[in-house]
Amino acid sequence: MLSADISRNMKKTRISINKQLSQLLLSVCLPLLVMTASLLILLVSFNQEYTVALQNANTAAEFNNEFKHNLDLAMWYHVINAKSEAELPWGEVDHAVEVLNRLQKTTAQGDNRWRISSMLNMCGNLKKYMADIANTEYYDDRIKKLDRDIYSITKLIESYMHNYLYDEVKELARLQVRIKAKVLTTIAVTVILSALLVVSILVYSLRFTRRITQPISELSRKVEKLAGSSDPSGGDFSVEPIETRSEEIKTLDDGFNDMVRHINGLLEEVREHQTSLRRAELELLQAQINPHFLYNTLDSIIWLAEAHRNSEVTKMVSSLSVFFRNSLSSGHDVVTLEAERNHVKSYLEIQNIRYSDILEYSIDIPDTLLRYTIPKLTLQPLVENAIYHGTKNKRAMGRIVIQGYEETDAIALTVRDNGIGMSEEQLETLRAGLYKGRRAGGRGFRGLGLINVHKRIKLYCGESYGLSFESVPGEGTTVTVRIPKKIQLSP
Repeated sequence: MLSADISRNMKKTRISINKQLSQLLLSVCLPLLVMTASLLILLVSFNQEYTVALQNANTAAEFNNEFKHNLDLAMWYHVINAKSEAELPWGEVDHAVEVLNRLQKTTAQGDNRWRISSMLNMCGNLKKYMADIANTEYYDDRIKKLDRDIYSITKLIESYMHNYLYDEVKELARLQVRIKAKVLTTIAVTVILSALLVVSILVYSLRFTRRITQPISELSRKVEKLAGSSDPSGGDFSVEPIETRSEEIKTLDDGFNDMVRHINGLLEEVREHQTSLRRAELELLQAQINPHFLYNTLDSIIWLAEAHRNSEVTKMVSSLSVFFRNSLSSGHDVVTLEAERNHVKSYLEIQNIRYSDILEYSIDIPDTLLRYTIPKLTLQPLVENAIYHGTKNKRAMGRIVIQGYEETDAIALTVRDNGIGMSEEQLETLRAGLYKGRRAGGRGFRGLGLINVHKRIKLYCGESYGLSFESVPGEGTTVTVRIPKKIQLSP
């Protein structure tokens, strides 16, 4: 279900090569347009900011040159001519208020905004004083009020406007410096962005090229892997689809995968045939083990019967029955280590009846290992080999010790005897014969037991597992079995 969803999503995003070329052109043109528009916006912003500051300075300068002179002169004429209130120069003050309101909207500095607000208040006071002068009867009183009220306020307004103009000129100078710095910064940023754009275009072009060439290369490698061996089973028959956004390449890949699936189906029939042959070989190996043990056990029973040791014959036959019941194991080729332990214990009980005066044994396998599995009839042939070719030839009390311990990813089982042991030359001959799968002149290869056990472990568990040997002449031999913690039949 998940793979189907992924396939549908890939199909939705898959486009033709022509459309991908159009996307490449768009990815080049769009950033260029954005960068050009950004530069124009910055230039317009710089120009507008400088224009506003310059216009404020010009307005303030013009106001400062005309307001005090015009209003003072108009009021002086009004005083000496004793005109009515309606004839006062209200227009001069209203014009001043209009100019100040306009400046207040465009002024950004805090001090200058305060100055403008103060001058607007002064204009309001001027109107009051002008009306008061118009309503004053005597000439001398009007002169005094003109000098005290009108001239002082216009002078103060002139002073405030002068300071306003001074700060605005300073702001123009600072603005010019900032604009120059911004221009340099803009140039630097433009250069950097242009470089990044060029790099981005190159990267995108390379990615676009790779999106086209890489799937083709992968398809070529799939063809090479498929034809990589003269033996059809030696090629790579994986049919993982190639991830591509090109419809044309996907069509080629789908056709190739369909062909590989058809070939792989034919090869699967060959693999099943080989597996059947391998299983038949395993059954043959086990068939070689069971008659081998049965022959030796019956030989022991005959010997006891001839010696008229009837009770021991009865016990051995009973143990033999238990032994073969465990050997059947419901037809399974792989059993638990607990079942294998019970099986070899039955075998040792049988042999202990025959060799009670010269044979003793112990089994020490931790309970924590009993849940793991092992190919059945693994330990019994090793114990049999230790008895017949080790302790029996010693002509003294023989001892068989079976132990088990856990490794990181495997289980090790040892069968140790205190028999005659082997020389280094005999040990090397034994190893060579075992690993070549043929009989040799060393201990343990007078029968089929060790060869069969080693082969079966290799077949069930893999090439890294099997038997290993250590031996000291006159002291005994140790056979170690290594098996994985989870047994699976090797294909």
